[in-house]
Amino acid sequence: MTEIVKASTAEEARTRADRIRSGMRVLAEWQQDVIAAYAARDWDALGYDTWDGYLDGEYGEHRVRLPREQRREIVAGMSAAGMSTRAIGSAVGAGNATVHRDIQATVSDGTDGQPQAVLSLDGRERPATRPASEPNIWVEPRADEVVDAEVIDEPRPEPKTKRRPLPEAFTDAGRDLTRAAERLTRLTEDDRFAKNRDTTHHQVPELIGALEHTARLITAMNLPAAQASEEARRWWATSLHKISDALTDVANSIEQEQ
Repeated sequence: MTEIVKASTAEEARTRADRIRSGMRVLAEWQQDVIAAYAARDWDALGYDTWDGYLDGEYGEHRVRLPREQRREIVAGMSAAGMSTRAIGSAVGAGNATVHRDIQATVSDGTDGQPQAVLSLDGRERPATRPASEPNIWVEPRADEVVDAEVIDEPRPEPKTKRRPLPEAFTDAGRDLTRAAERLTRLTEDDRFAKNRDTTHHQVPELIGALEHTARLITAMNLPAAQASEEARRWWATSLHKISDALTDVANSIEQEQ
């Protein structure tokens, strides 16, 4: 039987959430904190109705995006600890099918390919996964795979793709942009930056390109026609003026040095 963990106090849940959000830790430690937060129902202690609501409210743009190799190991550990497939997917930013595949790819030989039991939110043990349905797409075989010639000669089915809802894709892209900009800003605060400043100048074309893309994006959003409060509209305008003034100062300084 999977042990039912005692629910957290608000103080315990807050401390753990702050650790998870910081991200400045060993990945295995982050994994254990997420598992503990799920098992102890930290969302209840912090006033959220659901696990997903807790993740959105506490971490938002700070949610991790793991490379496939790291994600598979983390997913396998979370599944073994008793987290449901849906809860794992929400924590690591992956869909159910992806989580299923990650679990199946890391099943140990001792399980005979059978998923382990998980503890669901009602405290009952259930199978961790149901067999994932195979997507109706052609998967290109790897170079090291031995593939039957008859299979290769068969007509390949046309890929069936389903576009993500635009608001969801837009939100994720915006969060990725913010995270990338924050990482670059943190590098300027590194005590080595002043000595290595000249080595960053080759990145100016890429950074200016990113600014141009962002400017086109903001123009396309048609903010003057947005349904927003006067306070929000004033903040938008003030922020854009501030950014524009800062970049104008840089451009003027460059021209003066010529």
